[in-house]
Amino acid sequence: MSCSLIDNVFETSLHYSSPAHGSWGVLKAAQLIPESYFLFVSPAACGRHGALGARMDGRKERVSYLFLTEQSIVSGDYEQMLKDALEELLSFLKKRNRVPRVMGIFVSCIDDLLGTDHEALMAELCDMYPGIKFIDCHMNPTSTDTGVPPVVNVQNKLYSVLERNDDRDKGINIIGNLQEISKNSELFEVLLSMGADEIRHISDYKSFDNYQDMAKSALNVVIAPSGEYAARNMQKKLQIPYEKVLIAFRPENIRAGYEKIAEKLGCECPELESYESRARKELELTRNYLENMPIIVDQEAITRPFEFARCLLEAGLNVRRIYSQLLIPSDKENYEWVMENYPEMEIRQPLNPKVTEEEHVSEDYLAVGYSAGYISGAKHVVDIGGQNGLFGYNGLIELLKKMRETKDEITDLKKILDDAIIIV
Repeated sequence: MSCSLIDNVFETSLHYSSPAHGSWGVLKAAQLIPESYFLFVSPAACGRHGALGARMDGRKERVSYLFLTEQSIVSGDYEQMLKDALEELLSFLKKRNRVPRVMGIFVSCIDDLLGTDHEALMAELCDMYPGIKFIDCHMNPTSTDTGVPPVVNVQNKLYSVLERNDDRDKGINIIGNLQEISKNSELFEVLLSMGADEIRHISDYKSFDNYQDMAKSALNVVIAPSGEYAARNMQKKLQIPYEKVLIAFRPENIRAGYEKIAEKLGCECPELESYESRARKELELTRNYLENMPIIVDQEAITRPFEFARCLLEAGLNVRRIYSQLLIPSDKENYEWVMENYPEMEIRQPLNPKVTEEEHVSEDYLAVGYSAGYISGAKHVVDIGGQNGLFGYNGLIELLKKMRETKDEITDLKKILDDAIIIV
């Protein structure tokens, strides 16, 4: 059904981690909570990634490390060591007027083997240090194929520190994306025209008290699959309903998303024809500009790669290959459409060790995403990771513009990876 190096397209295997793999680590995501500090408790090797990333990204002043030895793990003194380390750390921070409003305790896979009762531990710590909220966070790659993998769990923790507020306004929270939506997006204009008085995202806040405004909102709009679990829990705890409107690139899907929000709010969907017309013109412009240049789409850059590939294919662009580690349910219909209409499409798993056996592409390819660019050896790589705040018609337009700009230059992949602070 596909011209693939891999017999079973989405097989389970050991993971190959290329130098271009990754973007938002769980520590960086957790540090979005305003006025927060984190203690990372793990064997030394497990904290390397987060420590280097925090230092390079200017976040090192908000994280400390308690490195466990084999002896400390076997002795059963683990929890007491953690409490002693917290006492020392908070004393240090208090002397410098840096006591956090939220203290997160990050643990690694080994904690699952030790069986720590985190709920009881967090309750005890809250009693010991009134005025500080304690949350437990997990860096646990072994849970990746479970119902609550690390990226989902950490998003839930971001919003778990919000307290219910019955003094509601007409604000709308954007949930699921870690990077703020581009201010050029029509999203803001469209939502305001639907009656919203403020569009809120966690990246807007520097103060923990101001962050609590998100608990006043009338609706959560979930734009990435990783945010749905958090939204369900916010609905239970904060009584904020949610609507799932995943980032889309096909103009008809973008329209459908806005119509869902309007229906949820009980209002008319505003006029979208002008936005949609411009997006379709940009697709036509890009098709003509790229002159049938072969394109590779990367799931690490575009969460639903088959939806984006379908958008390009329907517009006449030459998508040849898609890197997708797994097929998420919300992209299944698009996958089936692509494979029915383009059975020759090459599907690759970027984390499957078999991709290291591939030869680099010989033609002049354009890759949308770092990982696809690195693995394929494409000369032209669109500088994008984790969808970069793209949403709606303008998100599509901005991405198409990046593709046209990339066509005319040979990419220095090492530079854009260094700038993105991706650390294996």
